[in-house]
Amino acid sequence: MSISVKGDASTVEKLYYLRVLRRRWMILVVSVLFALTSAALVTARTTPQYAASITLIVSAPEQSGNLNTAYQAILLSQQRVKSYAALMRSQGVTAGVARRLGDGVTAEELQERITAQVLPDSVLLRATVTDPSAAHAVQVADTLGTEFSHYVDGLERSGTSAHPTVKITVADGAVLPSAPVSPRPVRNLGAGLVIGLIVGAVGALLRDRTDTSVRSARILSDLTASPTLAAIDFDRRAGKRPLTMRDDAESVHAEAFRSLRTTLQFGGAGDLPRSVTVAGSAADEGTTTIACNLAIALAESGVRVILVDADLRRPRVGDYLGIGEAPGLTNVLSERMPVKDVLRSWGSGSLSVLPSGPIPPNPSELLTSRTFRATLRKLEGEADIVIFDAPPLLGVCDAAILAHNCAGAILVTRYGRTREEHVVEAAERLAAVNARLVGTVLNFVQPAGHTPLVVGVPAPAAGRQRVTAMGEGS
Repeated sequence: MSISVKGDASTVEKLYYLRVLRRRWMILVVSVLFALTSAALVTARTTPQYAASITLIVSAPEQSGNLNTAYQAILLSQQRVKSYAALMRSQGVTAGVARRLGDGVTAEELQERITAQVLPDSVLLRATVTDPSAAHAVQVADTLGTEFSHYVDGLERSGTSAHPTVKITVADGAVLPSAPVSPRPVRNLGAGLVIGLIVGAVGALLRDRTDTSVRSARILSDLTASPTLAAIDFDRRAGKRPLTMRDDAESVHAEAFRSLRTTLQFGGAGDLPRSVTVAGSAADEGTTTIACNLAIALAESGVRVILVDADLRRPRVGDYLGIGEAPGLTNVLSERMPVKDVLRSWGSGSLSVLPSGPIPPNPSELLTSRTFRATLRKLEGEADIVIFDAPPLLGVCDAAILAHNCAGAILVTRYGRTREEHVVEAAERLAAVNARLVGTVLNFVQPAGHTPLVVGVPAPAAGRQRVTAMGEGS
């Protein structure tokens, strides 16, 4: 049983990582592209380096010709070869090489270009010289072999002895390299790809762990202690054609608005509210699109609907419905025109529209006036439901005023953008004015981006009790 549990946990964890990478694919792509671009630039700007190598033999000449002397000579050679690898880059050797070359290269520069290593289990010493010029690399390597042989010869002569105790012989001279050893484009780009993938994956996971945006209908219900009425999928065409219920009535997107209509009419929240405010926490959460399409969907089912553009700061209902700049709510609230003169029928159904009218200098004062409350009651008497498209709750107080006066409020939340703390703050503002929260709508949902949704079901008792849900008392 324990093995099965561990296996299931591992599978769930892997699926989580895959979902995160799929959701945050842009971070991964940007990271990989940046790493590959950086690797390509570094490769292009790196001066090519050529390497030329020589092989030296370290030997101790035997003088008596017996086996014991030969063995001692081999041991001496093996001992010397280890120290010669470091000695080859010494100031004395490189200074001599620089004098022999006479081309302006300094001893310090040669020390940086020379590497030496002892071949395993041998008395062979390999020296490698790197240089921007292939021919010069060969010249330096050959000169190094000659100079090092003379240098060791001088070190190893003891007293007046005519023969050195250890001898350096060049076994293999330098060969002209045909290709540079650096940069290596394929290796650099491969390393860039791997680094980009690692950094991108880590960045995606960190972004996901620190992201507090709402990505689940269940979380949205918990945050507001109210049911999620619908989850509206993201539609790329909605920006240019926001009236899905009119322009694409048979689409899956239109079905989502019909689901919202049905939940509002027959869900667990109770009867259809006489008036409802549609508002979001912040701007660009799609409240106008939700309000317009919900109004059209309700009108299609025979419900008498009045849609009011109550966003007196950035009105958009008129543009969406093709009404334009017509007299509207502000004309009524300023007592310049009666409601019947500005209320306009739209479409072939039972939908009427009250545009915003001219943008006033004092929207909040108009919405708190007795004239507005009287207008609201009059509109409720002429329709089965009055839908108000409102400005953001966290921006100004207009939406809270509307929600207080209406029979209910719908909180629209944008998937993947609206932060949880903003949802809670918006719910608290509704609660502060004794607003009646009908439910929430999760908008712009990406495909397979939210948990399975049972619309109209109140949130669990463990949720944050910020607002009294409709049907539970006001």
